[in-house]
Amino acid sequence: MKKILLILLVVFLTPNTSNSFFDEKWQGWVYPDRTNLSNSISIGKDFKSLTDCRNACLNKINVSGYKNADYECGLNCKPLYPNIPDSVMVCKKTER
Repeated sequence: MKKILLILLVVFLTPNTSNSFFDEKWQGWVYPDRTNLSNSISIGKDFKSLTDCRNACLNKINVSGYKNADYECGLNCKPLYPNIPDSVMVCKKTER
């Protein structure tokens, strides 16, 4: 029994880059009018890197032809109120 517990502890405590616990998941938003941040468009979730998120946001801005747009990428975001659709998202950090 002790051997099984030891093996389980080693498996769960050993850093593994493929383990979703350690994965970075970026989510992006575009603001068509940078002076009105209450109007946002979700670009997607689970980008593997900040660079991928930035590229997707900039692509959306360019394709849509927004002239006064801005964007934001958030790391490991979760809804503030999970039971409410379109809840405010809380992120570990945000970057432009």
